[in-house]
Parts: sequence; C-alpha cells; structure tokens
Amino acid sequence: MASYSFTYFLLISFLLSHSDAQPFSSSRPRGVVLPFHKDPSTHQYVTEISLATPKVPIRLVLDLGGKLPWIHCGQKQQTSSYQPVDCKSPQCLLASSNTVQIPQCCNKTCSISSTNTVTRSTSSGQLGSDDVTLQSGYEPGQRPYLWIRGENVTARRFAFGCGTTSLNGLAKGVNGMAGLGRSGLSLVSQFSAAFHFSRKFALDFQFGNVYFGGGHYIHETLRPSFIYTPLISNPYNQDYSTDYYIGVKSIQIDGENVAIHKKMLSINRKNGVGGTKFSTLLPYTAMETSIYKAFTSLYVKRAKAMNITRAASVKPFGACFNSSTMVTSYPEGLVVPQVNLVLTNNVVWRVVGAKSSLKYVNDNVLCLGFIDGGLKARTSIVIGGLQLQDNLLEFDIPKSRVGFSQPLYQLVGPTN
Repeated sequence: MASYSFTYFLLISFLLSHSDAQPFSSSRPRGVVLPFHKDPSTHQYVTEISLATPKVPIRLVLDLGGKLPWIHCGQKQQTSSYQPVDCKSPQCLLASSNTVQIPQCCNKTCSISSTNTVTRSTSSGQLGSDDVTLQSGYEPGQRPYLWIRGENVTARRFAFGCGTTSLNGLAKGVNGMAGLGRSGLSLVSQFSAAFHFSRKFALDFQFGNVYFGGGHYIHETLRPSFIYTPLISNPYNQDYSTDYYIGVKSIQIDGENVAIHKKMLSINRKNGVGGTKFSTLLPYTAMETSIYKAFTSLYVKRAKAMNITRAASVKPFGACFNSSTMVTSYPEGLVVPQVNLVLTNNVVWRVVGAKSSLKYVNDNVLCLGFIDGGLKARTSIVIGGLQLQDNLLEFDIPKSRVGFSQPLYQLVGPTN
C-alpha cells in the first residue's frame, strides 16, 4: 500500500505539471482569500465563491478533508464559460479515483461520484469546469499594521463535480461542498495551479478567512511565526490523499497522562484505522469510546480536585459542570483543567482555557466539549470546531506539515 500511495502522488505531480490538467489565469497574485462564517445551526463553516459567466454566488460548506468541490446542479444555470471535462483528460483521471484506473465516460464527458461527507450520501454526476472569481490576498499598506484589500482575480477552467448529491445535513442555503483535501482537484491544488503559487493554505477561524498560497495573512504582524508538526500519511486507503492527520503521542490533563492504548494513537497499516485528524465538519472533537471514557474520567477527577462540581449531563456531552464553582482569573478567564496534546516532534498543543475545552450551555452549566465517537470509530481522534475556533492553522502540503500560530495556541517546541 505504501508503494501505491507514493505512485499516486507522483501521478498527481505529473498531471498537475501539464497545461490541460490545470485551471489557468493570467493573474499572478501572491495569494487568494475566501472569507467564511460559522453557521449557527449546524456549526459548519460556510464560504461563497463567484462561479460562471455572468457571475453567480455559490455558497459551499468547507470540508477540510474533501477531495474536490462539488455543486448541486439540479437546476442548470445559464453560463457562457461552462465546459464539461472530457473523460480522457488528466483532470478526469484525478477526479475518478485514488487508484490508477480508466475513468468512466458518458457522451465523452467525465462521470464521477460526489459525496456529502456529513450524511455520507453519494450520487453520480459529471465533472465540469467554469470560471471562479475571488479576492486576491491582502497586501501590506504603508504602515505594517494596516492592510489593503487585493483586487479580484479569476481562475478559468476550474473543475468541480456537478450532480444531484443530497444537501441534507448541510447548512441552510448552501449548494454543495468545498473540498480542501490533499488531492489533485481540491481548491488548494486548483488555485495553486491557476495562479502559480505554493500548495499551501491557512485557516483562520477567529477572523473567518481561508488564505491560499502562503502569502500575507491579514493579521500576520500580530502572529508572525508558526510552530510546525508533521502531517502523517494514512498508508492504507484513499484518506491518505485527502485528510490531514497529525501524530499524537499522548493526551495530558494537568500534566497527568490519559490512559490510552498506544495502538489507538497510530494508524493501522492493514486497515487504516486509528490516528488523529482534523475536521471542519464536526463541531466538537470526537474520540473513540475507550479514549473518550478515559479522557472524561480524568478530566472529572481533575475538576473535582479544583472544587468544580458536576451538573446534569446535556447531550451530546458526557460531563457537565456548575459554572458558579469555577474561579475566574485574568486574562485566562475561568480556571479549568488544562488539556494538552503531545505531538510527534514533542510539540505540545495546549487546548487553552474554558473557551476551547468547554461548551457553554447556559449561565449555570458548561459541558466538556468533546464527544464519544463510538467503539468502531475509523479515526481514533477527530479534532473538531470547538478546539479550532480561536486558531490560525497553516497547512503546507509540499513540506507535509501543519503550523500553529504561537500567540493563539501557546505551543512549545520546534519552530523551524
């Protein structure tokens, strides 16, 4: 399986190096920006792109591990720039599968399947291409703390899945999903090919922007450096080329290790089960049942030692607490047990304070913002929205690493 994965990435590199496998643009911005917001009902992150000629606003749910963008095309829009993708094109080969196989054709058009990764519903459709217009990256003004908005730029022949995949489970008003995964047709790869910048992007959950290309971030002067940890490959299945895994060595609460079977933290080479990945679709970090029980038990123990009393549980959470028994400290806020993830290269990711570890239920109750992912969880730990919401993450695909902005995460460890 490992040799297959290496071959697949060589294939992506080869296809993306050929002009007929890429979108294109005459513009050469340092980066491009997609604003997003958190939907209050689903807790999903929603962005908007301008597609077609004339431009039509399309709202999409961000899917960090998504393979490619797909749009519900039940009602055809009139556009002069739309083109179906030929089934013999390299783009079709990239979209059809994560294995080297002959793409499917329908009237010479590339036939693919698109998946709603929230409900796991799948439908067949076609691979199409059209123009996408978005804002170029922010450039510094005359003073370093001032930023000016970049001009709009257009990526032509931008590929996306077009079908009738169900929108059930997605935020109201959206028309598909925007895949950001490690694949040849994700937004990351296509913007990189169109504008000739690096396959690098950053998710800023606090300010609500996705920055593509590794250029300036709008508040870079406030957060000038990142601490990096390697991205881990899943050697077994297609998640290898889409999802972003990191290596977690242990979980600590107030310095005490959570009792976890070590094999749960690694990825099983025979079936791809285990490990830790990021998700923009889960509102809270999900843990395999045995990990969740051990984690919750230790957290409750440490909270009790701080004279924090339990409250009745509120679904989907397993442990809730009486906020009136928590002490407030400036500038941290409520003083609660400290959760740390110890990562592969001895970087310590601190889940800082009550805001990142507890979910507000009402003025009297806060719940531990982690959920039970089930006994048969395919991934042992999936880091979700609550633990990401105040952070700036930089995903550097060519260097296979993810960076954490220090003032947000308060990390300790290597900074190279």
